[in-house]
Amino acid sequence: MLELSRRPRVKISCSHPLVSWWLMHTGGGDRHEYLPCDGCGDTEGTAIYCKICKFHAHFECIIQPDIINHPCHSKHPLKKVLAETIDYTDGKCHFCRSPLDDVMYHCSLCNISIDLRCWIYPPPLTIFKSKSHNHTFTLMARKDSFTCNACGMVGDRNPYVCLECDFMLHKDCVDLPRVININRHDHRISRTYHLGHGDWECGVCRKQIDWTNGAFSCKRCPNYAVHSKCATRNDVWEGEELEDEPEEEEIEDPYKVVNEKEIIHFSHEHNLRLGDDNAVDYERCHACVFPINSDTFFKCVQCKFFLHKVCATLPRKKRNILHNHKLDLQIQDMPGDIFECKYCLQFFDGFRYECKSSGLCNGYFSVDMCGSRN
Repeated sequence: MLELSRRPRVKISCSHPLVSWWLMHTGGGDRHEYLPCDGCGDTEGTAIYCKICKFHAHFECIIQPDIINHPCHSKHPLKKVLAETIDYTDGKCHFCRSPLDDVMYHCSLCNISIDLRCWIYPPPLTIFKSKSHNHTFTLMARKDSFTCNACGMVGDRNPYVCLECDFMLHKDCVDLPRVININRHDHRISRTYHLGHGDWECGVCRKQIDWTNGAFSCKRCPNYAVHSKCATRNDVWEGEELEDEPEEEEIEDPYKVVNEKEIIHFSHEHNLRLGDDNAVDYERCHACVFPINSDTFFKCVQCKFFLHKVCATLPRKKRNILHNHKLDLQIQDMPGDIFECKYCLQFFDGFRYECKSSGLCNGYFSVDMCGSRN
């Protein structure tokens, strides 16, 4: 590589959108295509490339013009200045919010500064995401603060606006999914821009939700809602958009009722009868492995199998705040099998909740400590 001060430099020959490009481009098989920089002629490194004009040059080899017209700030031209000569800016690029380099483009009338990267790669003027909204969002380059209609948080600049609905969104909120599962709720929740009048509390952070802003809500539970930012946190959402996915089948109940005092539980081959005495205080519940004591319990009519009544009602599948995927209730496969809970690190030999998602999680949860806790 030539030293930066000795590099031949070149002007960008077009105003089309540009992308990054390796000068040594790999073709099919082992074939390599060497594309020299239009400035210095070197064939190494990353270049800025125009697919239409086939123009490619190192970023360092481009001659920056003294005045530019930026598509995101069409009111006035921006002049190339040294950052040290301007002392009234906040020191960050108006669009990407990165610290400004030594050289930048600046509009003194609007106090807008743009770094060289955002000159080369301007943010998109319009965004259309059919999965998130039916209309196109348009970038409004401005310095005024605004409240995002999707998440309810205040933004300091550059909203994407739906001119049809009069919505203002952060760029990140344009891509919000429509239908998701979270580990705080058993049903799917759907994004809405109009939560509706009411005293809403977020199901994740437990803080109040401004009903005039958007959020995620549950169609089955009319009082359940979650902040958009809370619902899409990595520790809450599994990352899958479910709008086009079929609803899950109804989960089978853990037991069937025989009569007022007897049930058939999926974990045992014999009928279980509601206990009517306290003579089994020393026996253990086969689910939570805690002593029966004085709690209401079921006992097998043929063998020594016991379940607390509350343990007999544990759902076959459930969600848990410690894990993003739905968990399956599993019974002891073989007598003497012992498992270690992934989160509390306790060993147990009772029922467990287990993640069956793609076989990647391999997490066990003991009923008495982690798996049944919301």
